Amino acid sequence: MTPAAQAGHTIVMHVQDEIVIDEPENSDFTVADACQLMMTPPDWAAGLPLDADGYECDYYRKD
Repeated sequence: MTPAAQAGHTIVMHVQDEIVIDEPENSDFTVADACQLMMTPPDWAAGLPLDADGYECDYYRKD
């Protein structure tokens, strides 16, 4: 969550290992961009293999 918030994106909720980002419709921020931010390990976990997946929708749903 921290890298996404520090990059200026609005996290409107989070559930366990998920984040929900509210982004303007005219934004060029993509799901791939969000996944890249989520795969950035904190300094204390350098080298930790992380993976992320996501989807874009108009309302929250559990994938």
